[in-house]
Amino acid sequence: MRTPGACLRKRLSPRWRTGSIRSVFPGVVPLMWCLHSVSMCVGRTTLRIFPMSISTLRLCAATLCAALIWAGPLGAQNQGQYRSRIQLDPLGEMGKGSEMSVSELEAQIDQIKDPYARSSAGRFLARHSVQEGDYEGAIRYYREALGSKGLSDVANRQMLRELAQVYLLNEDFRQAAITLERALDIKLQPEPADFLLLAQARYRLGDYVAVVVALDGISAAGLQLDRRQLGQALALYYRAGAYQQCEHILRQLLQLEPENPQHWHQLATVYLQQNKRRDALDQLSLALEKQVPFTGPELQLLIDLRADGGNPYSAAVLLQEAMVQGSLDNNAANQRKLFELWLRARERDKAIAALQEAARSSGDTELYLYLAQLQMEDQQWQAMLATVLASCSQSLDDRYVSRANLLLGVSLFKQGREEEARRAFINATLVGGANEQAAQWLQFMDAAPATEQELRQVRGPCYGSAGKKSTLQPVPRQVAARAETGADNPVQETMRDSLPAEVALKTVPARRFYYVSQDESITQLLPRIRALAVRLNVNLVKSGGSADGPVTLLALPGEDLRLALPTRGAPQASGRYRLYNAAKFKCAWLHLVQGEGDAQAMMAGFRKDVEAAGYRLTGEYRLQQIPGDDTTVELQLGVE
Repeated sequence: MRTPGACLRKRLSPRWRTGSIRSVFPGVVPLMWCLHSVSMCVGRTTLRIFPMSISTLRLCAATLCAALIWAGPLGAQNQGQYRSRIQLDPLGEMGKGSEMSVSELEAQIDQIKDPYARSSAGRFLARHSVQEGDYEGAIRYYREALGSKGLSDVANRQMLRELAQVYLLNEDFRQAAITLERALDIKLQPEPADFLLLAQARYRLGDYVAVVVALDGISAAGLQLDRRQLGQALALYYRAGAYQQCEHILRQLLQLEPENPQHWHQLATVYLQQNKRRDALDQLSLALEKQVPFTGPELQLLIDLRADGGNPYSAAVLLQEAMVQGSLDNNAANQRKLFELWLRARERDKAIAALQEAARSSGDTELYLYLAQLQMEDQQWQAMLATVLASCSQSLDDRYVSRANLLLGVSLFKQGREEEARRAFINATLVGGANEQAAQWLQFMDAAPATEQELRQVRGPCYGSAGKKSTLQPVPRQVAARAETGADNPVQETMRDSLPAEVALKTVPARRFYYVSQDESITQLLPRIRALAVRLNVNLVKSGGSADGPVTLLALPGEDLRLALPTRGAPQASGRYRLYNAAKFKCAWLHLVQGEGDAQAMMAGFRKDVEAAGYRLTGEYRLQQIPGDDTTVELQLGVE
């Protein structure tokens, strides 16, 4: 009598003998040997003892083979995660040419009574349903497989994980959470992914307390998270408001990746969420010391923390350095902030310089009037007048008309221009705002009452929607000088005409200029300065920068004139176009109106005034276009 093995070797087809099926279904061949031996060698006796239909036998074989395929990781690698058809021939020649599709397996799964086979078939069909996007079917088969209780705890836990992910895909977050809790209840060593997935499901349900409880279970179980899992836990803790746990995770991330700037700044943010402002300041200060990169908003945060921490001077220094280096935009908002910081630090001169730059670059009426107020406190009457007129270069918003006319009246009165001061104070009384103060000034001046015509509307350089513009009359220098001295006796009255006019001073912050040299004179360049500025700005943008202020003519001793634009960003010098980092520029300044005389002659006259006032010129000067006024430029003469 032949042995089953000999019987099988003789009857195996060539493709079975080549071992190809062994490579496709590892671990299945031993099963096939047994089935084939029994069927071919025992023959009819087997069928009589175990009366089974051919289709039932095919179903059992297919189910067992599918279970073995999915149980082994190597089989999963060779066959892919899912198969839509199962090609098996476990019965030798008796089943030759037969196959069982997934649809056939689905139709006959209820006939399987063995728990192991039923669970294995259900798991196979569940995974196939996931691949097909049939999440409801997958859930049904997973629950069928779990309900059959034919697999080990390890396999059941893996199925529960897979089922939970299907629930998440199907947006059934409550069932996902319940399923994951079932997986964690199995008496096996849990994995961090189980807790993370449970926390995600609880977060989707809006149960933030349960999110924290789930995540805290990771440390309670003594589990360690990898880099990716730490990031997931951090995001969930932060969204749940568990900032203390965020601190712990971020410290771990800093140990793993100390060069990652995101961890430094996130830890500071977590401190701030807990109102630990001092810890946040120390964290960012250490990051700056270690040269950790900062974005613009992160630098602003550090500046604010320094200021709120009682050190406005350090905050102002950091802000000014950041603007010079291009880390922060040198715009009106930052200049205004710099002014406020210097003022809080009791650095009045620096504060005024920053306020002048902020008002110039923004054209903000409120900033101009604030600057005029400070100049009034310093009794800089001529500079105050120039500032007020600059704020009134266009029609004002009605809320500023009264205040602007009040400051205009004070600056005129202090320079001896009483009639014009009277009209400015009358204008201030016609609209709300500073009308009571203006009335007090009129009473102090013992001014004549306003005429009916003067009471009809605001008329002057500072007007609003219902007013009419009129310019001030030019005044001889002797009148202004007489007002500045304040003398009221004959000896002083005799000396007034020989006194120089007041010179307005300011310090322009350090700037970076993008410029092109010019071989023409000032008289030739001024009429074309606007058109030249457009061309210069086009090249600036092409080079990677942007304009951060009005066009300026720079004149350095012994060099050609430079047509320049203050710049921000990181422009590149190329060809005729160059970059110039200008230091702080202390200067005497005056507004010049084009068309009212020769520019060279007006500059020469102003030089004499500055020298007569006792200042020594450096030889450097600038002519800067006034924003919104094509006819006026600001002359700035460098002084020591």
